[in-house]
Amino acid sequence: MNILECFKSPKKAQNDFDMLPDGVFVLENDSRIVNVNKKLLEIFDMTRFDFIGRYFSDFVENGTSLLNKAISNNCVVGARAIVDEGQPSMTLEISAARNLEDEKIFVSVRNITDKQKEQNSINEQYTIAKKIIDEKNDFLISASGGILSTLVSTAGFSRALLDGIGGALSEKQQKYLNIININSKDLSYDLEKLFMLFRVESKKVEYNFKKFDLISLIKSINRVFEKDIKDKRILFFLDYSKLTKRDCNLDSEVVEYILRCIMEIFVRFSNYGKCSLNIGHPPIEFLKEREFRAKTVEESDKYVLFEAKITDLIFTERELENIFDAYDKSNKRPIGLKASLNLMKMYITDFGGDIKVYSRQNFGTIISFVLPLN
Repeated sequence: MNILECFKSPKKAQNDFDMLPDGVFVLENDSRIVNVNKKLLEIFDMTRFDFIGRYFSDFVENGTSLLNKAISNNCVVGARAIVDEGQPSMTLEISAARNLEDEKIFVSVRNITDKQKEQNSINEQYTIAKKIIDEKNDFLISASGGILSTLVSTAGFSRALLDGIGGALSEKQQKYLNIININSKDLSYDLEKLFMLFRVESKKVEYNFKKFDLISLIKSINRVFEKDIKDKRILFFLDYSKLTKRDCNLDSEVVEYILRCIMEIFVRFSNYGKCSLNIGHPPIEFLKEREFRAKTVEESDKYVLFEAKITDLIFTERELENIFDAYDKSNKRPIGLKASLNLMKMYITDFGGDIKVYSRQNFGTIISFVLPLN
């Protein structure tokens, strides 16, 4: 309801004024109170005679400056009511407008004390929860080295026994050692990704931006995973021939980690399928659709597009909805896979890039992400 409209019809003025859902002060230009409505009397628990002739700043702390701010900025401001000693404090929300024709100021007032208490309680709970999470993350990060080294040694010794370093093994011994070896590797992978996620969430990672050769980095990572890909009989295709700009000015270790996450997904979640990694400069239309800064074709080579496809990994529509949330309980995928995608999302968006995951039955999954070269 428009407060000013109430005073155009003298007969209805006070009745309509008292029916307003918010408390209202009517002030002279010097902020002296000339009228208040019924709702305001309820808020302050006073009579009309307690207000008339006094000033707005008698009832609101820093009333004059807040009034000027509300009028000049046309905004809602928070305030505290002036209450008698021993009375509970009261938080107000006020807005104000000046009627130049009548030379009056109309101030709308709401009591938001309960909302403020609720917000303070939420803030306090958040602070406590954040402290607990930070302490948990710090502890797990500090303990991660010992936990992972134990798993690495378990996988290493079990592999050594399988290779015959301790002598001939029975068929049953080989079977159980193979299970130990596989499970320890899987658990090591899951925990390494989870610990890294804790580290990033705790802001324990600092970026070191420097120039490096992107193609050389891609080649070195490919060499690291060549044996694993061959052992799993994965048909792997790598193509970076369309990448014309190879100088990259990001954190090389983080870019390496992102690409390692991709290669590990290929090795761990592909069984005799086809995997491919195509790297080049994205079309200008691609960049415009995703609201990147590039506006011309010449600027498209300032970005690099990675498209990783794996044919025998399929995500459902429900899984794709929260694909980058490692803590999504409805997604039953291994925690290492969920944490990898979560980490990639964090790193890529930190660098000003973007990442999407597409998946369809009888097609496979494409993890597509774009990074600026600088």
